[in-house]
Amino acid sequence: MNRQEASDILTAVSLDELSDRCSSVRSAGFGDRVHLCAILNAKDGGCSEDCAFCAQSRTAGKPMLELEKLVEAHRIVSSAGIHRFSLVTSGKRLSEKELKRICEAASMGRKYSPMCASLGILGLNELKELKDAGITRYHHNLETSEYFFPSICTTHSWDERRMTVHRAKLAGMSVCSGGIMGIGESDNDRIDLAFSLQELEVDSIALNFYLPVEGAGVDAEYLPPGKLLRIIAMFRLVNPTAELRICAGREGLEMMGEKMFSFGVTGIMTGMLLTTEGSQLEQDLDLIDRTGFRT
Repeated sequence: MNRQEASDILTAVSLDELSDRCSSVRSAGFGDRVHLCAILNAKDGGCSEDCAFCAQSRTAGKPMLELEKLVEAHRIVSSAGIHRFSLVTSGKRLSEKELKRICEAASMGRKYSPMCASLGILGLNELKELKDAGITRYHHNLETSEYFFPSICTTHSWDERRMTVHRAKLAGMSVCSGGIMGIGESDNDRIDLAFSLQELEVDSIALNFYLPVEGAGVDAEYLPPGKLLRIIAMFRLVNPTAELRICAGREGLEMMGEKMFSFGVTGIMTGMLLTTEGSQLEQDLDLIDRTGFRT
């Protein structure tokens, strides 16, 4: 697929044709399965970075949760049948003490569902420590295109994010990366992001549709359901072998949310999100069953 074809997906190709194409790609690579993941906000607020879409730099920082709480949350998520559990922290990077606690939690949780982590910009040695401790996947979003990124963040660069994704792969971990739609970016920015993820050969793509967050510096752009499905289809067809999961913002799909699996989605985030409410597990299981897919 080239950039012109990706542009056509976002603007010209009929939704029925896109659904057929995406369903074929999805079925060939992932069958009828939908993977569920959940996150825990292990360290909240007090962030040094100025990402406009996030309010965590504008709220008081809290210490990282105690080890016992991290492990217990992992146990609960695993017992509920959720396939992946991720520890997420605010801030650009972890202190040595915080990294050690995450590693201890990962080591103690090896008997539960696979653990992921989203811990900011880390070096190769730190990522190797996490891998050795039992973290199977590192999550680090590029957020948007390299061109648009300075419009939403000035305290670190897009290339720092790209290099973190690259280092996580070098450390031997599976990698999940993606971005946020509806923060003022253009279709060209969305296409740039999709091809950047292709170039990095990420294993999983996380798409977020922006939800207004009190204290954040972005005005939410309304993306109609048809446009959301086109965006999903474009990321699926540019990256046919990557998992494609929808995280924040599924509310924007409204009644067309039931169609997202036929447009290539292979996973969803369930439960609480970082700074906004998410969906309930029971509702998500019902959605998956109702649309003819299975976990």
